[in-house]
Amino acid sequence: MDLKEISYKKLNIWLEKSDKMLKKELEEIKDNEDEIIDRFFKDLEFGTGGLRGKIGAGTNRINIHTISKATQGFANYLKSICRFPSVVIAYDTRKFSFEFAKAAASVLAANNINVYIFKEVTATPILSFAVRQLKATGGIVITASHNPPQYNGYKIYTSDGTQAVPHIAEKVIEEIKKLDYFEGIKTMKFEDGLEEGIINWVSDELFDDYIDTLESFLRSLEPSLENNLKIVYTPLHGTGLKPVKELLGRLGFETIIVEKQAVPDSNFSTVKVPNPEEKDAFKLAIEAAKQNDADLIMATDPDSDRLGIYAKENGEYITFTGNQIGVMLAHFILTRLQALNMLPDNGLIVKTIVTTDMIKPIIKEFNVSLEETLTGFKFIGEKIEYYTENGQKKFIFGFEESYGYLANDHARDKDAVIAAGLVSVLFSHLQKENKSLKKYLNELYERYGYYLEENVSYTLEGIKGMQKINDTMEKLRNEPPVKIGEYNLIETIDYKKGINNLPKSNVVELNYDNKIKIIGRPSGTEPKIKFYLMAKGENLNEVESLIKMAKDAVNLIME
Repeated sequence: MDLKEISYKKLNIWLEKSDKMLKKELEEIKDNEDEIIDRFFKDLEFGTGGLRGKIGAGTNRINIHTISKATQGFANYLKSICRFPSVVIAYDTRKFSFEFAKAAASVLAANNINVYIFKEVTATPILSFAVRQLKATGGIVITASHNPPQYNGYKIYTSDGTQAVPHIAEKVIEEIKKLDYFEGIKTMKFEDGLEEGIINWVSDELFDDYIDTLESFLRSLEPSLENNLKIVYTPLHGTGLKPVKELLGRLGFETIIVEKQAVPDSNFSTVKVPNPEEKDAFKLAIEAAKQNDADLIMATDPDSDRLGIYAKENGEYITFTGNQIGVMLAHFILTRLQALNMLPDNGLIVKTIVTTDMIKPIIKEFNVSLEETLTGFKFIGEKIEYYTENGQKKFIFGFEESYGYLANDHARDKDAVIAAGLVSVLFSHLQKENKSLKKYLNELYERYGYYLEENVSYTLEGIKGMQKINDTMEKLRNEPPVKIGEYNLIETIDYKKGINNLPKSNVVELNYDNKIKIIGRPSGTEPKIKFYLMAKGENLNEVESLIKMAKDAVNLIME
């Protein structure tokens, strides 16, 4: 049976059995062959960020049926490992997020699993914290992070507050694959679950405990904190407003909120994409900063696990990459711990393989160890939990180039709330020394060498796009460029073979004389192939030139 036949067979089942709203949507497009094939040619897959896709009818879309089926599979898995499981559910400001959260709660409750669901939109790191605090068996977050508004998603967490890593996700996927979208999915009315007490609202005290924990950690790093800076903050219509505002307020910082972006808005209508990695997301915040003569601008994405910043430098606002922010925060935390005689002998920093190598000379100086993981903060969370459990190493800081950071022991996922607190405390500390963030970063370059990174991605949608991505990965493995400029390919690492005890993954790393690195991988959440370009040199001009050479090489690969 070809894809068209498969897709139309599935369409007919959905036209018969799906809910009214989805049925109406399918009726309107049933004569559009390309659209039908795209919606039904496959089931949505779990990637680095769980289940993520466009909202709409079909097996390759996020909707009430794909959410319910995934939750039934998760329920079956949880019941196989625990007699009396419980699950915490959080959701962001996206379209249908609350409806999907209630659908998931209803399925779990019908499976006799206790549910704790937040009363309001909630940041992803607070979900990780809640799973740990409530000693739950698992967690679910309904979010598509910083994707465009037509997307939503579904992430699952294990009892330690970590996103499900592959060997667990695979067991859940096995359970999901056994299920039909319309048969064998248990459910009950959400209101009945509340009445019976199997579905419960998360108490307000948990939020206070979370903020208390973060404030305590930050004040331990900087006991003599001064209220010496003015901050502009935007939650980009997402979940960060309440926790970030509360934390910065408790720390005593004057915070100006970008009011137009403080409103929950599932269309994210003031930005192209609600992504703090993008300059466009900061447009209104920069305007507010100029009007108020602010020192620092911060933005969090819709589920508040990523943080981007701009800082004032000679009257202008300049930005920093996720790698630069991560290196500055890591160095600051290590410096403060050392100064306060709190630096553990067995300290641990964790980063992903696609994150800057600039951390390597820093950890040597402070005599702490470094662990590298595959892409996805869940692998960082897994490492933290492993070493916390066996007591061999004491976690200090974890970060990834895509603007995700975690310090302290309260959660096992990236946390833009504590990152906002850390950046503010670092900035305040530097103000006392009459130093800007830019100056601080330049001092680190002078001390540890110049490192520069840039990411390039290609969006390749549909079946043809998937084929192009697969072909490109094979090209990187078997026919990589042997030279970039004067630099020779000295090492090819194929992570599909399982390198350094890491899970096997479709990632290829090319190293050119330890000056240029190119790492290629398909995105786990979007129809994209991503390239991470890294350069190491003696000065800024050199690393900029190396990055340009790497970009030219990638363009040739993609021809």
